[in-house]
Amino acid sequence: MKFRINPIYAKEMRLRVRSVKFAMTVFFFNLALIIIAITGFEIMFNVRWNSYIDYTGAAKVYFMMICLEMIMVIFLLPSFTSGSIAGEREKQTLEILLTTTLKPRSIIMGKLMSSISMVILLVISSMPVISIVFTVGGISMGDVLQFLFAILSISFFIGSMGMFSSVILKKTVPATVFSFAEVLFVCGGTVIIAAVAYLLANLYFYNVLGDSGKMPDVSAVSYILLINPAFTILEMVTGQYNNMSAVKYIALKLGGSLPGFVTENWYVLSIISQAVCTFIFIEAAAFFLNPLKKFKSDRK
Repeated sequence: MKFRINPIYAKEMRLRVRSVKFAMTVFFFNLALIIIAITGFEIMFNVRWNSYIDYTGAAKVYFMMICLEMIMVIFLLPSFTSGSIAGEREKQTLEILLTTTLKPRSIIMGKLMSSISMVILLVISSMPVISIVFTVGGISMGDVLQFLFAILSISFFIGSMGMFSSVILKKTVPATVFSFAEVLFVCGGTVIIAAVAYLLANLYFYNVLGDSGKMPDVSAVSYILLINPAFTILEMVTGQYNNMSAVKYIALKLGGSLPGFVTENWYVLSIISQAVCTFIFIEAAAFFLNPLKKFKSDRK
C-alpha cells in the first residue's frame, strides 16, 4: 500500500522551509541556546565565580534551555497556526480549498502538521546544543527523550487551539489574539484558579474556623493543572532534577493530597489530558470548517 502525504502538508512545508524567515528563526533560536550554555558552563568551571566546580549546574543549564524551548513553542505555534485558515479566508482561497476532495479534517491536520513540523525542526536543530550537558553528566538520554515527547504532545495541544481560533474567527489578527488568550488561560489561568482556591480556603480557615478547625481540603482543584503545559514541564523537570514532585507540593498547600497513582503518573496523565483536549479542538475546528454545516443552516 502506497503511503500518501497530505497535500496541504506537502505544500505548506515547501513554502515554509524555503523561507528566509524560518532560517533566521533557527539561527537566532540556537544562538540563544548557545549563549545560555556558554554562560552556564562559564559560571560552573570558572574559579573567579566559584571556589569549587558545581557539577549540579549542568542540570540548571539543561533546565534553562528546555524552558527557552517551551517558551518558543508557546509563542511561535499560535502565530503559525492562528493564521492558517483565517489567512486562506482573507486571500479568498478558502472556498477553492473546500471544493477539493479533501475533507475539512484533512485540511485542518495538514495545516496543523506543517506548523508543528516547523517547531519540531527547531527542537531537533537544538539537540547538539542540549547534548553538551552530557559532557558533564546529571542528565540521561531518557530525560531528553521524555522532554522531546512532552514537547511533541504540547505542540499538538497548543497548535490545535490555534487552528480552532483560525477557523471560528475570520481575520488573522483576532484569531492570533484569541489563540494567545487560550494559551494564556491554560498556562496562567489554571494557576490563578488554584491560587484563588488556596486564598479562599485560607480566608475561610482563619476568619471562620480559627484555631478550632482544620484547613479545608481543596486539593482537587489541582487537577485543572493537568491541562497546563508549563506545569507538565515543571513536574517533569523536578522529577528529573531532584526527584521531587511539584504537584505534591501544590496539593499539600491546598490542604490535602492527591492519590498516589495520580502524583506518580502526573506526567503521563497530563499528556493524556492534553491529547484529549487536542482531539476536541481538532474535531471542533473540522466541524465549523465543514461547508455542509453552513449549507444546512442556510436551508433551515
